[in-house]
Amino acid sequence: MDVSFFGVGRVAARCRQVLDDLSIHVVSPAKADLWLSVHWPEKFNVIPKDGILNLHNSWLPWNGGAHPCTWALVDQTPHGATMHWVTEEIDKGPIFLQRPVAIHADDTADSLYKRTADAEVLLFREALDAYLLGSRRRDPQPEGGTYHKKKDFERLVRALSTSDCMVMRG
Repeated sequence: MDVSFFGVGRVAARCRQVLDDLSIHVVSPAKADLWLSVHWPEKFNVIPKDGILNLHNSWLPWNGGAHPCTWALVDQTPHGATMHWVTEEIDKGPIFLQRPVAIHADDTADSLYKRTADAEVLLFREALDAYLLGSRRRDPQPEGGTYHKKKDFERLVRALSTSDCMVMRG
């Protein structure tokens, strides 16, 4: 199988290694029928013949968009990793596979992110195995969920930078 891979960051590097371990050939986008996306920050303008599978570090439909681990803690929503098909709407495509990640009482966004990263790499491998065996699941996302933009996170950080929050920390 030939794929094109789009990814940035540590999770993407680990997923790229999974492709190598499975002897999956990574080729230019023009030569691939399936594209794989891991934390890719740009929107795709073209979708290849077999589609684009995107790895997202949340339990979609909850916490689509930016900083999903932070929002899982703030909003107290389900959390995990999701491999979904890319559509025109960001993080709204049909679900291929998911893997839950429990939220612990003492979790910080950072500790949850690290555990989620491990779950993402496992899910990436599971998704590739399923795809190679012929699965093309496209489960619709449940109604509801949440979506947060980067500016929502910036607003949260500003709100937590008030003097009354500093008193709570110190």
